[in-house]
Amino acid sequence: MIDWLPSDKRGAICFSIDDIHPAKSTGSYEAGGDLERGALGHLQWLLERHPQLQATLFLTADWRELSPRPTRKILAGIPWIRDRVYLAKRWPPGTMRLDRYPEFVSFLKQLSRTEIALHGLYHCHTGLNIPVEFQNQSCGEYKKILQQIISIFHQAGIDFVPGICPPGWNAPPALMDALADTGVRFLASARDTFTPISKNAVTNSSGMKNVSLIYPQWIHKDKLLHISSNFHSTSPVDRAVAIIEQGGLLAIKAHIVKEAFGYSSADGLDEIYRNYLDVVLTALEKRYGDSLWWTSMGQLTAEIFEKQKSK
Repeated sequence: MIDWLPSDKRGAICFSIDDIHPAKSTGSYEAGGDLERGALGHLQWLLERHPQLQATLFLTADWRELSPRPTRKILAGIPWIRDRVYLAKRWPPGTMRLDRYPEFVSFLKQLSRTEIALHGLYHCHTGLNIPVEFQNQSCGEYKKILQQIISIFHQAGIDFVPGICPPGWNAPPALMDALADTGVRFLASARDTFTPISKNAVTNSSGMKNVSLIYPQWIHKDKLLHISSNFHSTSPVDRAVAIIEQGGLLAIKAHIVKEAFGYSSADGLDEIYRNYLDVVLTALEKRYGDSLWWTSMGQLTAEIFEKQKSK
């Protein structure tokens, strides 16, 4: 087990939000583009209500996905061909490219206690699993994708922490090679809000399997730090308490989009989820006080890597 938790802390909390890009409610769906008037306003509200809360926002550099489900039904039913074509319409290249939205970028940069990390280039792929961007590409192809992402972030003037939540949670070995070679330090590639909490609990739901559910863990020959998401909108408060009681990291997950094209995200950041998180965080503040470490994925990773260097 990694020596990661400060000696005076009982447990830790981090909060992350996926799928953020400049789409507005005047279009197909809102994904942050309405700024304080949209879902990011819920984040702002939570940060104001809880002065110790920190957030990690996973941004997609040039979001192109329109529908997470196939809409070209005939093509979707033809083996071999369906794996090689896009099965739903996409935004044209550059439509949601971050460096074309300076007001959006400025709003993100002024959010307090908020860091930005990577969440893919386009957030789409050919075949049936549209949102799973990283599937069967080579390490060289992944490196080119990562370089494109980083280039767009730089052109947009966005500072980011060296971490990624891969779209659709999928992180093949070739991607992990590319991440390590590109300087990415942490990977958030698993979400499990069902497995009972214990010190030895491992993930068995979305994304990577058999990694620690409640503790940061070295993976890929100790080149990457893995952080599992273990709590969201349908999780009871008792689950959060159980994680803290085990000296774990309560890693709360949300998605910025609640509904799009008939698809509803259970952990979409709407007013109901926001209010529930307010209840949960307030309860933990009262129960644990100063014994909680309010951190972020980037900060946590930086401190663990620093400890590793000093050994």
